[in-house]
Amino acid sequence: MRAVKRRFASAMATAAAVSGTVLAAPGPAHAAWGTTSPVSIQVVGRNPLGGVTDIGRADGWVQFDSGGNTFRYSLTICRQSSYVWPRLVIAVDAGWVGSTWVDTPVENVYLPSGTPTTPTSPCYGDTYTVTGTDTYSNPWNVEFVLWGGYYGSTYQDISKNTVVSDPY
Repeated sequence: MRAVKRRFASAMATAAAVSGTVLAAPGPAHAAWGTTSPVSIQVVGRNPLGGVTDIGRADGWVQFDSGGNTFRYSLTICRQSSYVWPRLVIAVDAGWVGSTWVDTPVENVYLPSGTPTTPTSPCYGDTYTVTGTDTYSNPWNVEFVLWGGYYGSTYQDISKNTVVSDPY
C-alpha cells in the first residue's frame, strides 16, 4: 500500500511541477518599438490673387513596432486661420494606383480632442496634442492627412498629407 501511495504522490508532484512550468511560462513577447519618425504638416489656403494663409498645422512623431503591425503617434495640432476645427485622418497603405491616390483610413481625429496645449510658433490658434496606437496587418506606410476650411473666393475644404514608410 505504501508503494502505491508513494507512486501516487510522485505522480502528483510531477503533474504539479509540469503544470507550474506551463502556468509560469511567459506569453509571447511584444515587438520592440523602433525609433520615432518626424511628422510635420502645414495646410495653407490660396486666394485668387495668390495670397497664402496658414490654415492648420500638425507636428509630432510616429513610431512603428518591429513586428510590423502596430504604430503609435503623438501630434500637436493647431488651428491657425481655418474656419472649421482641423481634422486629422490616419490611413495606411497610401500610394498611387495608376493615376489615383488610394489609402485605407484607420482613424479620424476631430478637434477639439486630446490635451489642450499652449500654442508655440508657428501655431497661434487653439492647439491640442493627440496620441494613439493603431494596429493593421503589415502596413507599407502610414499617411497623416490634415484637413481645414478656407474662404478664397469660395469656401474650400483643403488638406495636406505626409506619408511615413514602415521600416519593418
